[in-house]
Amino acid sequence: MFEISEALKQLQENPEDLSELPGLIAKVEEMEQWTETQETSYQEHISKLQTANRNLLAQVPIPGHEPDNGEEPTGPTFADAQKELVNAMENIGGNY
Repeated sequence: MFEISEALKQLQENPEDLSELPGLIAKVEEMEQWTETQETSYQEHISKLQTANRNLLAQVPIPGHEPDNGEEPTGPTFADAQKELVNAMENIGGNY
């Protein structure tokens, strides 16, 4: 099996002999179809990789850029901890 470029060169050298032209056209059509299929496949693969990359990057915390949900932080605060500590010390008899 010879390459398309070689077939075109032979056609150029002998333009009167067009017997190989239908086979050459079929090979070019096959190559174009394969190229389009590969391109679509590559684009889908790249899209999936980009989505996975965005999802992974969204999980990385950035200091100072925490999302503001409009909610106050839940759980005890520093002031609550101070009050509990003072209450605990008073209960054991300390004068602090």
